[in-house]
Amino acid sequence: MSFMLRQSHYVSSVPMLTRQWIVEGYIWQCSGPCDSAPEDATFVAVLPDHTTLIATPSPAIPVSPGCLFGAWKVAIHSDAAEQTPLAVLDTLGHYAQIESFSVPLTEDEPDDMDPIVAPSFCRFLCGETTGELHICPD
Repeated sequence: MSFMLRQSHYVSSVPMLTRQWIVEGYIWQCSGPCDSAPEDATFVAVLPDHTTLIATPSPAIPVSPGCLFGAWKVAIHSDAAEQTPLAVLDTLGHYAQIESFSVPLTEDEPDDMDPIVAPSFCRFLCGETTGELHICPD
């Protein structure tokens, strides 16, 4: 499955879903092209900034040829100015809305060490829609 064919928009209301499912797991982002999903990973969404989100059952960083993954930092906003959507809809009718999340606790680290970014465990309501939506302006 190619993720780069999708373009997403922020949405201001929950659309009428023709089919829905829950995706949960540790959330990773790929900010470059990602043409195939890593093993044991589930596609979540392509954000309007072209970041691809995937979920994995374990907190181990996923590996896929040509893709560089990092932990997705959870920050929830419902406006385009913040660049982190509460819900997105892509051009293929795929909808994703964050339902819940758990942010890992980190211990204080010495100033001379780079912090290790741990992934958040999130639950997304995903679905397909064919209904009309109100799309937030970019």
